[in-house]
Amino acid sequence: MKVTYIEHSGFLMEMEDAYFLFDYYKGGIPKMDPSKDIVVFVSHKHGDHYNSAIFGLLEEYPHVRYILSSEVPVKWFITQEAEKGKDVEPYLNKVRKKSDYEFILYNGKTLKVHTLKSTDIGVAYLLSYEGKCIYHAGDLNLWLWAGETTQANENMVKAFWNSMEDLRGKEIDVAFVPLDPRQEGDSFAGLEAYLEVTNTKKVFPMHCWRNYNIIREFLRLHPTREGVVQVVSQEGEEFLL
Repeated sequence: MKVTYIEHSGFLMEMEDAYFLFDYYKGGIPKMDPSKDIVVFVSHKHGDHYNSAIFGLLEEYPHVRYILSSEVPVKWFITQEAEKGKDVEPYLNKVRKKSDYEFILYNGKTLKVHTLKSTDIGVAYLLSYEGKCIYHAGDLNLWLWAGETTQANENMVKAFWNSMEDLRGKEIDVAFVPLDPRQEGDSFAGLEAYLEVTNTKKVFPMHCWRNYNIIREFLRLHPTREGVVQVVSQEGEEFLL
């Protein structure tokens, strides 16, 4: 497997016969092998997780499909393409929180998708494909803020742990999990909790707002996670797993 960090929470994962593109909003999407399946995931409609430019991939690659949180707007795209005589609805799949789906890819193989309820909007994705388990959190995180009320933060803790129960004890090969420096003293809480409840081989921190030093600081305070938590240093960086 190869993982390319694009920007923010955007990653491209290349498998033997498929690509998974997560939460692209800006940066360069690497060139892909047009003979492979391309599955594009959008966890929610926030501007730092979704860019309608992803629909341009249909013009370049023959085997693309989209898996989108239910609130992501697509009617405009369907209408626009219909005016050109194109029916794009078969390529678009809307998903809801806390649900299970199976998709048969163009290559005939099955992709299983479980969605978790985000602690913001939209969903997180837990994927099963060809014996591999992959997790992309979207904005599912323990969002604790110093300026919030005690009650709001208590509600956040409850909502976060409710979602984490879906992951408890899971064996996960690759995960993409928020590590947001804007939370200051609470920045590490979500990643710490995720690592406690799962057995994950490799975690890519994301949503760092280009402050990659926070990853090194996390590992300084959690040295036993060396080798599990991947240090990401720049956009476009590639990792062979």
